[in-house]
Amino acid sequence: MRKDRNKKLLNNKAFAAATVLGAAAIAVAGFAAYNRTLDTLTPTTSGSTTSTWTFSAPESTPVNAEQSGVEREDKPSVTTTSKPQPAAEAASEATTEAEEVNKPVQSEARNIMPVAGEVSHPFSNGELVKSETLGVWKTHDGCDILCPIGTEVRSMSAGTVTEIREDPLWGVCVTVEQNNGLTVEYCGLAKELSVKTGQEIEEGAAIGKTSDTCQIEIVQEPHLHLGVKQGGKWIDPMSVITN
Repeated sequence: MRKDRNKKLLNNKAFAAATVLGAAAIAVAGFAAYNRTLDTLTPTTSGSTTSTWTFSAPESTPVNAEQSGVEREDKPSVTTTSKPQPAAEAASEATTEAEEVNKPVQSEARNIMPVAGEVSHPFSNGELVKSETLGVWKTHDGCDILCPIGTEVRSMSAGTVTEIREDPLWGVCVTVEQNNGLTVEYCGLAKELSVKTGQEIEEGAAIGKTSDTCQIEIVQEPHLHLGVKQGGKWIDPMSVITN
């Protein structure tokens, strides 16, 4: 009977000791978990001295936008590419630009007749015509206006005398760069002139007098050979004369 009582006491002590150890183990585990939780908290300080703690995920833990409650807007990347220009369109634009650059200057100012008379040999516009003097077929890049020798030749429009030359075929020639964009040549003049190189002249200004110095057309009736260029190309002088 005594032995059973002692044995029961020993069992009660063992149970109590186990209970104490279990409680201690639970306390230690809870303390460790508490410390780990503190490590993940970041203090934020407001204007007052009170600090609040917010959860900060460890660097090794990825944060999911949906789980964290943060709205995430995924913007697709936009790649801009220049559309290549078709070859036909590029060629058309280049042609248009070239035409604008080479487009002859239009004459807006009036151009008077340099002498009064009829046109005996018109501008051939690149066509071959037979030369009465040379007996060969050639282009006639101006027009011949009939007038007696010694007729005063007047400037078709205002401009500047850019050249005076004595040509073995065309005789004494005066070139005037007009202010309206035309270049005018007066050929077959007498050596005594009323202008000089570099002189600025007005419309109707006296240039000189007709003569027989134009050897390439010497067999024709007395006349003034008149040549006009627009944009560097010969044109019909009569097409720009307005008076």
